[in-house]
Order: sequence, then structure tokens, then C-alpha cells
Amino acid sequence: MHATIATSQPISPPQPTPALFTFDDPLEPDLPGDMEVVTTRRAMCRVATVAAEAGARFQREASSVDPMAWMLAPRRMFDGASALEACLDRDHFVRAIVLHGLSLGVDADPETLERLVAGRDCGGTPRLLRPRRGRTGKRRSGAKGSLYCATICWEGDGVMLQAFHASVARHPAEVVQRLRARFGEDVIELAEVREGFHPCAPLAIALVPGAVAELLRTVERDSDAPRYATFCYDAEQRLEA
Repeated sequence: MHATIATSQPISPPQPTPALFTFDDPLEPDLPGDMEVVTTRRAMCRVATVAAEAGARFQREASSVDPMAWMLAPRRMFDGASALEACLDRDHFVRAIVLHGLSLGVDADPETLERLVAGRDCGGTPRLLRPRRGRTGKRRSGAKGSLYCATICWEGDGVMLQAFHASVARHPAEVVQRLRARFGEDVIELAEVREGFHPCAPLAIALVPGAVAELLRTVERDSDAPRYATFCYDAEQRLEA
């Protein structure tokens, strides 16, 4: 008679399955089983804008994150969906623009992003456009004063600078000179200057309190008044590694 002795072997705990995402190779021909997406031209523009912002940001920060991988991976900020799918929707699109505009990592809590954009009166649907550089055809002599706003996002030497500037000037070149005097020559090329106050710009959302936003709207409406001739407002935050 043979006796069999059972020996217990340690059982390894199940290993978590890595998150996977599908990539439909754009070089391959279309297949009958490909998923169809019914959308609008406006929604397609949202996805293209987010992709461009992600690529520009990762290049600016010399990040190792691949923009296409970011677009395809599921994200908590999109309730588990990928940017490629989620950013067809306007609310998810705004979240993505804020995330990249403020350099908040590759993902964020949806409630945190909602708080950043909540309570801002953007006059209906906000137009999240890339600001224009401070170059216009206005003549300096005889020009009326206008409110100009500028934003700066710069990173170097272990410091990240995010700044918002607003002042009344007769020409955007005057604003550029003020920025140069305050922040120096190294970051002036990164400054985005445009006429008027745009409360839906990511840095305006982050750095301009509600009361100041109301003041800027007032100054914008009556910027040629003598009492606003020397108006200037600056807000900045510096993060050190």
C-alpha cells in the first residue's frame, strides 16, 4: 500500500491585471468590425484641440509622456473614458483644457476640475481660444486706452511660474514692456497677450478671484476713463521642486 502525503504549497495572491487600452492603427485599412462614431464637426474640433494642447504641453515641459498614449488611456477625470472619446463632450473638453493649461499632471479628480471652472460667468458658451500675441495694427499715438491681459506659464531651474497680468495700455507693446520689467527676458517669449478680459482662460480661472474678475469687467467696459489710466493687476504663483 502506498501512502500519498499532500503538501501545501503557498498560494500566490492574484496579480492585478494591467490597464489596457485599444489602439486602432490609423495606417491600417478600415475594417467592417471597426467601431462607428456618430458626431459633429464641432465635437471633432474639441478632440483636435485637446490633442494639440496635450502635445504642446508635453513638448514644452520636456515630458516623457506620449501625447497619443495620453489621449487613448482611460482617465479618472473623464469618468473612466479616454480623452479620444470623452472630449467630444463639451464638459470633458473643458476639463482637459484646464488640466493642460495649468499643468496639473496627466489625470485629476473630476470634482477638483469642476471647482476650478465653477462659478465663472463666461457669457454663455466659453470660447477657449489660444491667446493672440501682443502685435496689432494699432497706432500708439492717439490710440484710446484698452484693457490688456497676459498669461505666463514657465518652468525652469526647479521652479514653475504661473502668472496673470492685466493693465490698461494704448498698445500691447506697452504691456510687453511691463512684463519684461517684472518677470525678466527669459520668460517674456512665453507671454500670451490679448485685448480684453477672458475669464475662461485656464490661468484666469486659477489666479483671478471672483471679485477681481468683476473689477476687470468694469475696467474693460470703461478702460478709456482717466481714473483707469494707470490700472494694473498682477497675480502669480511659484511652485518649487
